[in-house]
Amino acid sequence: MKKSFLSLPLLLVAAGHLAVDLGQGALPVLLPFIRDLFGLSYTQVGIVVMVQNITSSVIQPLFGYMIDKVYWPPLLPVSIFIAAIAMSLTGYALSYGWLLVIIVFAGLGSACFHPQGAVAINSISDDDTRGKSMGLFSVGGNLGFALGSLFMAFLLTKLAGGLSGTIYFAIPSVTVALLLCLSLGKIPDIRKSNPGKGRACQKNATPYLLLAILLAVIFVRSTIHTSLQTYMPLYYINYLKEDPAYAGYLVALFLFGGACGTFIGASLSDRFGRKTIIVLSMAASMPLIAFFPHVSGLLCQLAVFLAGLALVSSFATTLVLAQEMMPANIGVASGLTVGFSVGLGGVGTTLLGAAADHFDLPAVLLILALMPIAGLVCALWLPGRMFVRR
Repeated sequence: MKKSFLSLPLLLVAAGHLAVDLGQGALPVLLPFIRDLFGLSYTQVGIVVMVQNITSSVIQPLFGYMIDKVYWPPLLPVSIFIAAIAMSLTGYALSYGWLLVIIVFAGLGSACFHPQGAVAINSISDDDTRGKSMGLFSVGGNLGFALGSLFMAFLLTKLAGGLSGTIYFAIPSVTVALLLCLSLGKIPDIRKSNPGKGRACQKNATPYLLLAILLAVIFVRSTIHTSLQTYMPLYYINYLKEDPAYAGYLVALFLFGGACGTFIGASLSDRFGRKTIIVLSMAASMPLIAFFPHVSGLLCQLAVFLAGLALVSSFATTLVLAQEMMPANIGVASGLTVGFSVGLGGVGTTLLGAAADHFDLPAVLLILALMPIAGLVCALWLPGRMFVRR
């Protein structure tokens, strides 16, 4: 029997993705306050982002490997709880070193959740709607990024008027974690829902070269995405002397655009192929990223929103493509695409932070506008045909 696209387990796991990624979205808004508090350089700011990305993303394949071996659904609410509590303590860090320790724990909570969640989504989806289902799961994360930036901006500038407001950050995520605890029985085990799925594919060789190309595309996209989240607020606050609330608003627009693009791109990939969406995503991103720093007002806001939509429209699509390449190791595939390659984007962000220290922020934005060319070249080598209905 064909599975329904929308189901309670799907919505619960997507809500969990939103909850755990609130902290990921909040960090860029928090960074200008932390930078002023500890007198950090742009390189040190980039190191904070790199630590978050390594602990939350780069090590995800390890958790994915463990989940392929031992499926433990309680990891979903436990990981959300750890990430939420850690992020609520960021405003109380006594030093730069303690801040990095707190970020490590927040990142580990995120790293635990993502492969487990992606495996659960795969198990409750069928072949015709897997892209759409993974798109909804990814939208949860994208909305978490966007709402996290808005929520943190509210806590820092409106509610408490400073870093002490971060203590309230855990409230929504802990609430979602408790709901997941009460509903774990409704989230299926992939081995029980389809016990032959992994064993039937054990003899299929993993296309390692094509997988490496896919990971390269994700690395380029992630570097652009993470860098824009990190340096766009710094550009508007420190370089253009705009209000921090406006900078947070632009980050939220960028992330909301990504949330819309994720679901649209994933849904279209079920019809027109994964490669088509990935190629178009890279091609459309470059002019939009190049355009928005040079305009203001409503035009700037529209360009930021569309840049997020175009850039992130391939997020769920690359995840599903990796799972299709590695059907016997879905946890590892999820960890590699949602985690490892995305986390390496934090390394790219750190390198761009060093570039900002030497050449200032407009030069970094120019580099980010040119980077989609590399992603486009790699995407053209991915398997599949362009504009062919599946």
